[in-house]
Amino acid sequence: MVYFFYNLLICTIWIFLKLVSLFSKQIRQELHKRKQSYKQIFLKSPNGKSVIWFHSASVGELDQAKALQETVRRHRPDLFIIQSVFSSSVKEGAFSDPLADLYFYLPFDLPFAYEKLFRFFKPKFLFIMAWDTWPNLLKNASKFGTKSYLCCASLSSASTRKNLLVRLLTKSSFQYLSGIYPSHPLMAKEFEGFVSEGTDFLVLGDTRFESVWNKLETKSPNPKFTEFVLHQKKFLAKHRPVILGSTYPICESYFLSYLESNQDECSYWIFPHKWEKERMLDMKSKLETFGSAAVFSELKEGDPLPKFLLFDVLGILAFAYQYGSFAYVGGAFHHRIHNTIEPAALGLAIITGPKIQNAPEAIVMQGLGGLFKTENEAHFVTRFQSLVKNKELREKMGNTNRNFVVENRGASEKIYNRVFPYDKI
Repeated sequence: MVYFFYNLLICTIWIFLKLVSLFSKQIRQELHKRKQSYKQIFLKSPNGKSVIWFHSASVGELDQAKALQETVRRHRPDLFIIQSVFSSSVKEGAFSDPLADLYFYLPFDLPFAYEKLFRFFKPKFLFIMAWDTWPNLLKNASKFGTKSYLCCASLSSASTRKNLLVRLLTKSSFQYLSGIYPSHPLMAKEFEGFVSEGTDFLVLGDTRFESVWNKLETKSPNPKFTEFVLHQKKFLAKHRPVILGSTYPICESYFLSYLESNQDECSYWIFPHKWEKERMLDMKSKLETFGSAAVFSELKEGDPLPKFLLFDVLGILAFAYQYGSFAYVGGAFHHRIHNTIEPAALGLAIITGPKIQNAPEAIVMQGLGGLFKTENEAHFVTRFQSLVKNKELREKMGNTNRNFVVENRGASEKIYNRVFPYDKI
C-alpha cells in the first residue's frame, strides 16, 4: 500500500514537471539531459561480461563509489561497471573517468523507469553509496534478481526518512537490500528499526577516506602553491595559519564579526568558494581594517606574507591544510558542508556551521569531539575564539580527527570481501 501512494505521488510530480517544462527552459533542459544520458547507455553492450552497477547521489558519493570501484577493478578486472548519479552538480566531464564503462544520470524514480536497463544489462549487484535509496529502484532490482547493497550507509537522527509516513516507505524499500554497511558505529544506531530480517548488517567504514588519502599521497597541488611554500619555508616552520576553506559571504561576515571583537596574532589563509574579482576586492578591503591583506595570484616573490591571504587559484585547498593550525570548513551555513575529511586527515580541529546532516563523516567527527558545529554568528565567534586561544584543545580535536580517518582506511576492501566471495561472477 505504501508503494501505491508513493507511486501516485511520484507520477503526479512527474506530470507537473512535464507541464512546467513547457514554460521553463531550465527544467526542460534538465529533463532532456537525463533522457539523452539514459538513452546513450544502451549504445554500448557488456558483451557477455558480468555487470556491476554503482549509484551515487552527488559528487561526494561518487568519490565513495570510485574508491570501491578501484578495489573491485583490482580483484576482478573483467567486470563491466556502470555508474549512475542523481544530482546535476556532477558535471558530464566527470563521466570520462575510466573506472566505469558507462556513466549516466539516474532517471526519475517512476515505477517503470528501470525495466529496460535491468533487462539489457542484467546487473549482478547494485551498490548504492551512503543514502540515495530510491524505492522503485530497489524494488526493480529485487524483481530482476539484482542484489542491492547500501554501502558507507548514513542516516542522520534528523533525517526526514524517520518521519512517520516516510518511515514506512523507508522500511518498505529497505527490505529489498541484501546488505546495509554503515560508515561508523555512531551511524549504525540510526538504522534501528529499518533493517529487515535476513539483511546483512555490519559497520564496514567509509570508502571516501581512501579517496582523500590517495589524493594527498599521490597527487600534487597547483605548481604555484608548491613554489609559494618553497619560498615561505622559514615562515611556515614557525607559524601555522588558520585555514578558512570554501567560504561563502555569510560565514565571511561571521569571521569579520570575530575580528571586530577579538585581537590575535594569527595569520589566515582564506579560500572563498567562488572568487569573483569584485567579491575578492571587497573582502580584501574589509580585512585590511584588521591587518595586511593580499590576493594569492598578486603576490610577488619577496613580498612579506600578509595577515590575511585570499586564495584565488584552484587545486590548493586540500594540500594547504597540512600547514594549518585548525580549519573552518564552509558550506554548512549556506546549503551543506564541504569536505571535512581532508583537514581531518591532516590532524586539524574543525569548526563549521549547522547543516552537516548530509555528511555522515562530519556528524561522526562532531560526536567524537573533533568538530564544532555552530548554529549562528554568536556561537561561531565563541567557538572560533576558543580554538584560536586554546592550543591544547585544537591539538586534542585534531588528533581525534586524524585517528578517525586513519581507522577508516580499508573500507573498500572490507566491503569487497563481504560481498564478492559469496558469488562467482
